[in-house]
Amino acid sequence: MKSNEAVILTIDNAVTWAQAKMELNATMLKLRTQYGFAPAKDISVEEMDQRCKSLLDATTAVVESYVNATGKAPDRMRNTAPYKTSKDFPAKKYEGLQTYANVPDDRLKRAPLHTAEAIGNLMNFNADYLLKAEHGAAVKARTRKEWQKAEYEYVEKSAYNLRDLYDDLMERLDAPDNYITAEGYRVERRKWKKCGYYACDNYFPTAEDHMRSHAFNQSGLKVRRKDSKYCSGECRKDQENALARLKRTGTLLPEYAYEYILDDARENRAEKEVATTSEKMSKVAGLP
Repeated sequence: MKSNEAVILTIDNAVTWAQAKMELNATMLKLRTQYGFAPAKDISVEEMDQRCKSLLDATTAVVESYVNATGKAPDRMRNTAPYKTSKDFPAKKYEGLQTYANVPDDRLKRAPLHTAEAIGNLMNFNADYLLKAEHGAAVKARTRKEWQKAEYEYVEKSAYNLRDLYDDLMERLDAPDNYITAEGYRVERRKWKKCGYYACDNYFPTAEDHMRSHAFNQSGLKVRRKDSKYCSGECRKDQENALARLKRTGTLLPEYAYEYILDDARENRAEKEVATTSEKMSKVAGLP
């Protein structure tokens, strides 16, 4: 008799768990339909914050309902990838935290709706957009002084900068032979100008008899006219574009220098960079 009661209890528990799982899955489908899309580009921080709070309240309620019905937390995804066996590391089963660790990213992104990972994915998706909205608001609130500090710190080109020039000049001052005097130092220093492009740290020569060094030879910079403001025609054009941006956006910086990158976009860029790097390495190594 006890055996029959145990069987019935097991069946009841299984039915309860199956029903709770279906309810969790159905509710998460509704929540993903409601919150699993990108918000409007101009959404305010307050609106995005309210969206995240509503999602949090809804997910908290559905998880609590599931726990009350089953007595346990939602399922977690398991690492089902087999061990790569060898003589020193024979095949074995995952145990403890290893059971849930190192689940491949592609599986985590496609987590079943009834799992804790699916709930976390949806919440992270919206939290990411909340951070983006906050970042956008902070960017709009920047003063011109704050932009100037960011512009000063932003560098695109530095093939031969002021430190390189000073190092070469100091080396000539301290050389045992073929050295220059303090007056020679001042004369040589006047032959060099800083590039006028705000994001370029290069110093370029304006006299044919300028000092040449290994560092300068490696820079690729050329002698320019005395009235030149830029180390290259490219920098001249870049500065023109930057000034046009300043009128349009309030800063010389390109948008990608201060934009917020969403998690998915960041991962896609990283994957493309790895692919590009691998291709370059193969070419260098002479591989097909």
